[in-house]
Amino acid sequence: MKYIKTFLPLAIISTLFVAMTRCKKSDTAAAPQKTVPVKLAEVRRAMIALPIHGSGTLFAPQQIRLSFKTGGIVERINVREGEDVRKGQVLAQLNLDEIDAQVGQAQSAYDKANRDDERITNLYAEGVVTLEQKQNVNTQLEVAAANLRIAQFNLEHSTITAPADGKILRRFVEPNELVGPGTPVFYFGSGREEWLVRIGVPDRDIIKIRLGDPALVTFDVYPEVEFHARVTGIAQAADPQNGTFEVEIALDAGGHRLAAGFVGRVVITPEEKIESTLIPAAALVDAHGDVGAVFTVVGDRAVKVPVRIGAIYEESIIVLAGLDGHEKVVAAGAPYLKTGDEVKVQ
Repeated sequence: MKYIKTFLPLAIISTLFVAMTRCKKSDTAAAPQKTVPVKLAEVRRAMIALPIHGSGTLFAPQQIRLSFKTGGIVERINVREGEDVRKGQVLAQLNLDEIDAQVGQAQSAYDKANRDDERITNLYAEGVVTLEQKQNVNTQLEVAAANLRIAQFNLEHSTITAPADGKILRRFVEPNELVGPGTPVFYFGSGREEWLVRIGVPDRDIIKIRLGDPALVTFDVYPEVEFHARVTGIAQAADPQNGTFEVEIALDAGGHRLAAGFVGRVVITPEEKIESTLIPAAALVDAHGDVGAVFTVVGDRAVKVPVRIGAIYEESIIVLAGLDGHEKVVAAGAPYLKTGDEVKVQ
């Protein structure tokens, strides 16, 4: 009797569980399948020029180390580092006492040789001296003239003048310092408005770039300013250290203060255009590296299509392969879809 009492509640519980399970299965089977609202976008095919990105260092078009031709004591330094200068402006000068003395010595030797030449010419005309003696004196005059030109040349190059309009990028010497011949005194950069940036690009991009292609350059110091530029030089050989090809871009300062050494980000837009397939960025799902997927609609069902993707162009994605024969893709609602879902196009 005790066994029957224990078994009865268990039987009742089992019956209720089976009934509830059947009811739930019935409710699930009766529930209608969910319909996902989506929006479609056309697959665009257009001729576009893919931008080429790079970064490089800013420098002046002509950067020269200015120095004295002869050694000596620096008497005057007339400019500061970073100062703008004009062509022909005197930048620095040596103490000229020694050099002036050398010029005076060479001038005296030339004057004496010139007088000797005049006398020997008259004596030779009178038959007093031989031709050999006359020729020897003529040679002495030529040597004295050459020495005078050397001394005058050294005097001229004992003063440093600006070779063009530009800026003093660096100053290495102070007044009263003793410098040797050819010792750099200034690092000079020509050009007030035009500057250059050099970037390295891979071989797949170098073939797309042409001289004169437009470019935009930005710097961290002017984050909101885009400097208009153009390609002015293309290397014909790769850099052996990194395998990239150097491209030179000239930009206009546009009145902004720039300095050599600024790091600029460059975007080149090649003139050459290629046919490309474009889809909205929102249509791409499951993107990993250069592969991803999109959804298309066949009838009223979603179909997932794998694609190979390329670069981002404006607000679109370039599709390299996978969309042949497809004219539209799901642009809104794609993240909520799986293959076979019923969709409603809005």
